[in-house]
Amino acid sequence: MQKVAMFVDVQNIWKTFGKINYDVLLKHVSREHQLIRAAAFMSYDPDDEGQHNFMRALSHLGYRVVSKPIRRMPDGSIKGNTDLEFAIDAITLGRAVDIVVLVTGDGDFVRLVEALGYMGVRVEVIGPDTNTAIQLIYAADHYTNLSSVKGVSETHETLEKSSNKHFDLGGSSSGIKNRS
Repeated sequence: MQKVAMFVDVQNIWKTFGKINYDVLLKHVSREHQLIRAAAFMSYDPDDEGQHNFMRALSHLGYRVVSKPIRRMPDGSIKGNTDLEFAIDAITLGRAVDIVVLVTGDGDFVRLVEALGYMGVRVEVIGPDTNTAIQLIYAADHYTNLSSVKGVSETHETLEKSSNKHFDLGGSSSGIKNRS
């Protein structure tokens, strides 16, 4: 059985697709492979209890949550980005798995896909239909449209049960602007 690791760009999926059922996504990726790690990467507002509940729920589902608090800049803008952590973890764990699944549509990860490929790792991308960078699709060994994963857009059950509270990632995080 092939070993797989999945890395989810939570901010990108939220902004381009909306809420998803992370439990369904986990089951989809691990259905035919030995799941070594599922990691979810996100910036968060330390004052937003809903985002803390969301991260807690992801953790209860089995995701390793890699998070970084947003920073409010003097000009009023917000900075929050976990792309570097995402790439470092994927490269580091890529040495121990056969397949890396990137759940994102962000074209900034094309070079990551290429680097993993040079290491001999099969790279699959699951991304939001028209919001996945075409270069990312071309670079990957396989692309799956996120909306084609049965049940992934049905979010009302699993995470809310895991956290026992209602949460809304879109609270203040929907205004996060990722700036490099």
